[in-house]
Amino acid sequence: MMKKLILLTAAALFSGAVFAQTLSLKVPENVPEAAREVLVQRFTQMLQGAGVAVGEGGETLFIEATVSDRMETPGSASQTALSVNVRAYILRDGEVLVENTWPVKGVGSGEDDAWLRAAKQILPRSKAAQAFMEEVKSKL
Repeated sequence: MMKKLILLTAAALFSGAVFAQTLSLKVPENVPEAAREVLVQRFTQMLQGAGVAVGEGGETLFIEATVSDRMETPGSASQTALSVNVRAYILRDGEVLVENTWPVKGVGSGEDDAWLRAAKQILPRSKAAQAFMEEVKSKL
């Protein structure tokens, strides 16, 4: 039993060493802080689930978020609705190596709250996220 445990541990360490790529994450300042933290958390989960380490050094995964549509509901308890395009990409030698865009929506009591709710729409285990991570692994 102990030999099997040691072999499994060694195999897990070896498989992690085979793909020992490290990516750093960069989210621009135009994204409110709470939404930026959620985006970093979600993309970190995606990368770690794909066996990619997150830290300093190596390539950089850029995460841009732009508002494509903004609506304000009328009334005393107005709500802000945002349509946000979250684009993640890796550059190598000035060219885009891999990229994907997630169109997400968020509705909240204010713009920051709507940003936060939009960022939470990105799910690390979604098919789009898994396909993106497979592409990242194949290009690195």
